Amino acid sequence: MTTVILAEKPDQARKYMDGLGIKHTAKQHLAKGSTFLDPNTVVVSAAGHLLELCEPEHYGKQYEDRDNIEVLPIMPSRFDYDLPKSNVGLYSEIKREIEKANTVIVSTDMDNEGGAIAFNILRFSGMLKQKKILRSYPTALNKQAVVRQFKNLKPIDKTWRDAHAAIARSRSDWLIGMNLSRLYTGKLKNIGIIGNYAVGRSISTVLNLICQWEKSIEDFKEEPIYELTGKTNINGKEIDLKSTLRMVGEKNKTKFISTLKAHGLTSKRVNGTVALIDTIVKETFPPIMFTKGDLYKEMNRVAGWTQARSKNVMQKNYDDGYQTYPRTDAGEIPRHQYEYLKEGFDNYLHAIGLDGKFQRYEMPEDKLKKYLVKESADDAHYGIVPTEKIMGENDDVTDDQRLMYEVVVRKALTMLIKPYQYVSNRLGIKANDIPMIAQNNAVLDPGWKAILMPSKKKSKTSKKGDNSKEGFDYSKYVSKGQVLPVALKIDVGKTQPPKPLKSIQIYDKGGIMEKAYKYVENKEYAAILKKTKGIGTSATRDQALASLIAKKYITVDTKDVITVTANGWLMNKLLEGSEVSDPTLTAKWEEEYKRIDEGKSNSNALIQQTAKMVYSEIKRVNAEWNTQEIIQYYESRKKEFDQKVSLGKCPVCGSDVIFTKDTKNSGKWDAYRCRNKDCKFTIFKHFSNRNISEADVKKLLDGKTTHKFKNILAKSGKHYDAKLILEKDDKTNQYKLKPVFD
Repeated sequence: MTTVILAEKPDQARKYMDGLGIKHTAKQHLAKGSTFLDPNTVVVSAAGHLLELCEPEHYGKQYEDRDNIEVLPIMPSRFDYDLPKSNVGLYSEIKREIEKANTVIVSTDMDNEGGAIAFNILRFSGMLKQKKILRSYPTALNKQAVVRQFKNLKPIDKTWRDAHAAIARSRSDWLIGMNLSRLYTGKLKNIGIIGNYAVGRSISTVLNLICQWEKSIEDFKEEPIYELTGKTNINGKEIDLKSTLRMVGEKNKTKFISTLKAHGLTSKRVNGTVALIDTIVKETFPPIMFTKGDLYKEMNRVAGWTQARSKNVMQKNYDDGYQTYPRTDAGEIPRHQYEYLKEGFDNYLHAIGLDGKFQRYEMPEDKLKKYLVKESADDAHYGIVPTEKIMGENDDVTDDQRLMYEVVVRKALTMLIKPYQYVSNRLGIKANDIPMIAQNNAVLDPGWKAILMPSKKKSKTSKKGDNSKEGFDYSKYVSKGQVLPVALKIDVGKTQPPKPLKSIQIYDKGGIMEKAYKYVENKEYAAILKKTKGIGTSATRDQALASLIAKKYITVDTKDVITVTANGWLMNKLLEGSEVSDPTLTAKWEEEYKRIDEGKSNSNALIQQTAKMVYSEIKRVNAEWNTQEIIQYYESRKKEFDQKVSLGKCPVCGSDVIFTKDTKNSGKWDAYRCRNKDCKFTIFKHFSNRNISEADVKKLLDGKTTHKFKNILAKSGKHYDAKLILEKDDKTNQYKLKPVFD
């Protein structure tokens, strides 16, 4: 008897080997040994998707010329897969081991793609129906978790249904991408607008949402806000009162004044009667554990990290066995994880240097159930928490790994620290039948909030009386029915435009991809999107953002602010009225995924629907194409974009200099570059151990010095203070930054 364990990646396979006691070398992706599963256990790894959908030219020579849009649409009668030469050796090894096996345990990642990777390998090898196949779900890669994983094997049925959904999605995305990208790129090239105009269900929809956000800023018109406020005095303390009387817009000014007159509130002072007074002690329990988006957001809050930096570190901590599976949209955890966190409470505190600072708290069972997955859902994604493997003081990890681990540990321990407790004081006054309210909260016990890390940026001072340690108990000084003098004031404020969109608002929890349902008018489809948490998953949302940057549809500046490029605006304009960029399409696909998962449909149904949509889109584009209008729109948007992002003129060729983000190396080579592709002028953002800001670049391009940088690290290892200036090196004929000393 032989059992083969199929892992998704080599690092994952080696962790399985460690957990099961199979000896291996540092880079081995295949190893054999005796385990509790089988005396002959083989662990072998894929390397992600070994098989890829074939390119269009595979289906006919007429598709080799990507500029030939007359041959569209491309509609394969059958989808074929290609095994790249680089994957042949690895695939052959896997096939050989599976052919000899009696049992195959699919141990790829828990998401649909993990299932699809295994399904395609087994199908391509002809072993899909020849072997006994089981499923194990990796939640963490420390030894205890690996053993637990393989002692709780599941039937493969659900994984295969998930795989069919993933395969249907990938083939449908192929039809959209291969046909419509060629269509738009070719038609635009024919009118002199050159570029790679990629179209895809996910990136086109996200681009649409971003454009809608920017359009709301462009179209924003300031409006006045009319609001009645007041002040009263209690025991020598001035109390601010807010009323329910608030109207927005110049058109409501007359109505606002009429309401004041009707209630006799036009004078500066009136008498108000105390109608409500209460003091209530309240407590709050912590939010559920981190999702991937939550952890991105938290690392940005506490350390200012980018999404790319967080992504790399959370994967590393998972690979090293310190944290649970990172690509999760769920925050609940299984009971066994809660139990080991509770048991190891003091050890986790010690690991982050907080020995004895907190006492363990036993959460009531009725409250605890909010944090735990249901027994029937133990194949779901779980929240990110530390594993049983404690990160020791002498463990060989980076500072980044240690910082994220501390953040994750602190979050996990919030479940085991008593609730945050505060008292809420409220005072309600009726001024001529208009309610006016004063409220303040006073902290009684910070509880679990005390263990959370502070923000990198100091928060603005809380409003007077809000969350103070003392608060103000109105009931000590006034009683219901008492009459108090109220000084009235009409506050006239202004509506504020939406703030510029930042990249973290795309993919984090509560971001526009998750909240895409708000952009869907159809209530049924909006409900589907809300239930499935919007467009994409934690594993794919950041990829959508990176793809938009790579396709040059958006740029992201040094402050993380997104700007839509002329290419982005043009592509979004061309897709107006198309189902491709409408969030409703994703909702329809999610509905079909569910039908596939329930066995009520198959992948062909979704593919056929997509094919019809592609035919319809090609017909629509050809019918509505207006060359002159398109060129005018593109040139107008290009002029706006150039003015918006330009930091100054290139000293070499006179073109605009803009910030370019390095998405491949986590920002290592972020730079300010000339927009002229033939010009190599560059100022790298990182100068030794210091960052050059956009404000400094503007000065440099204007021939001025930057602000004074302190503690610049020299090659000798010493530090110095200096301003920087841009000077031309006569030997190399290139511009370089040079320090200027006082």
